[in-house]
Amino acid sequence: MRAVSTILCLALFTPTLADANEVIVIDEVLPPPVRAKVKNFVPTKAPPYSDRAILTNAWTRAWLMLDLDETGTVTRAKFLKRPGADLDDIAVAEVFKLDFDPARDDHGRPVKTVIIWGIDWPAADWLVRVSGTRSAMPPYVDLKFPLRKIRVDELTVPCRGTGPSITLTYRDCAKPDLANAKLEPWIGRPR
Repeated sequence: MRAVSTILCLALFTPTLADANEVIVIDEVLPPPVRAKVKNFVPTKAPPYSDRAILTNAWTRAWLMLDLDETGTVTRAKFLKRPGADLDDIAVAEVFKLDFDPARDDHGRPVKTVIIWGIDWPAADWLVRVSGTRSAMPPYVDLKFPLRKIRVDELTVPCRGTGPSITLTYRDCAKPDLANAKLEPWIGRPR
């Protein structure tokens, strides 16, 4: 059950016959106080690649909306941005492998929730040069400013469409397109 705040606004003016029984209801879905946390994701492990992604040396990213139940299981997913390069099926298989500590309400009870999840596939050749293998993601660098850890590729590879790259490699820096939430169908968990 999602937390819903309901505000009833009653008119503070002299009602006329037309608006004497008017009640305005505003519903807003609030995020749970304790958000779901992934338990089995390994950020240093690269996702599987399709043959097409390897052969075209595509650098791409998928964004998916995940529906989590009260146990933290992904029950269904939908694309907010498809990765292309024959990676759609791989993206779906990867998100259904995820396991989460469930979101919790104000009273500590597990609740259903929806989250946005991204999967990044660096260009296969670049990944091998940086990591020595296609199965490991590039290392993280701890920056004192702006006080966060970032992957090496954020420092060395520009986003597609932002200017010249020494290695002619560009990252897919696309953000999730929430307009696709209405357009894309839900994909149910495989049985």
